[in-house]
Amino acid sequence: MYFKDKIKFFLLFSLIFNLSFYSSSSTSENIETPVEIVNPIFTTKGINEMPYTIKANLGIKRGDDLELFDIEGKIKNRDGIWIYINADIGNYNQLAQVVLLYKNIVVYTDNNEKLLSDEAIIDIQKDMITLLSNVKYENHNNKIEADKSVIKDNFQSFEYTGNVKTNINNISNE
Repeated sequence: MYFKDKIKFFLLFSLIFNLSFYSSSSTSENIETPVEIVNPIFTTKGINEMPYTIKANLGIKRGDDLELFDIEGKIKNRDGIWIYINADIGNYNQLAQVVLLYKNIVVYTDNNEKLLSDEAIIDIQKDMITLLSNVKYENHNNKIEADKSVIKDNFQSFEYTGNVKTNINNISNE
């Protein structure tokens, strides 16, 4: 009986050892080695595409995603207005044309419109910017604060949700 217990223990140990070796080798095959890129720049100027440029001081590529640091970007909307973007950290997926931004986000235009936020999602294909927290908008005459804002329709439609505070000054040209 003692000999049979040793054989069972050996077989069980062998099975567990082989399973752990197999799982660790298959997991390591799926992990891509991160690639560090200094000063990455992505740009497009296709026929039916809105031109955009996204650049950063540093990028770390993992699969289709690129983690970016010290980001500057610009997107030209369908009305020809340039929208400029700055952020400390972000993730860019070139296939989906989506940029996730974090920390110290500033979005501004040549029309002196400025938005600040803690987090943002930029969907280049949908021509939409979603500011997710601590949103502040300012132009010549207006100030708006909100929990969230969605900007769409060529930077013409601004939707604010959550706790919204406004200060709007109407100036007439008489």
